[in-house]
Amino acid sequence: MTRHPIRCAAAVAAISLPLVAGGTAHADDPSFTHDQVTALRAATARFHSLRQTLMSGRTDLHLCMDQMGEHYTDTATFGDGVLDPTDPEAMVYEHTTSGLKLVAVEWVSTSPGSVNGVPLHLNTDLGVYVLHAWVWKHNPAGMLQDFNPTVGNCP
Repeated sequence: MTRHPIRCAAAVAAISLPLVAGGTAHADDPSFTHDQVTALRAATARFHSLRQTLMSGRTDLHLCMDQMGEHYTDTATFGDGVLDPTDPEAMVYEHTTSGLKLVAVEWVSTSPGSVNGVPLHLNTDLGVYVLHAWVWKHNPAGMLQDFNPTVGNCP
């Protein structure tokens, strides 16, 4: 796989989402540091291309959640015990008038774990542990919340 650091850096620089600089999104909401978010954005910038997402082994789960979006996930990594801070299992896309747009990433595991010190929580409906990070679209509810009120409903 060929990496394009200049394109990644440009994509990261072009994003105008607020970053957390050592604090938290909300006083009671744990979050990632500025450097952790920057690294995550750089590593996932290529997934703005759905083709790149599919080439990475992620597939459409046909799981669209209102105020969240469509999930493209590498189900083979759910139970591998690895929660890589810059290689989440899922990419989450919002439906827009011009197609799917990357808005968040999600770590998924069949067992408890944490990413950058933030624990995953159990999604009782799916029976897996999850953690979302809204690094490509601002979430007024908090960067690590499951749902984003600015994301519309599924078609």
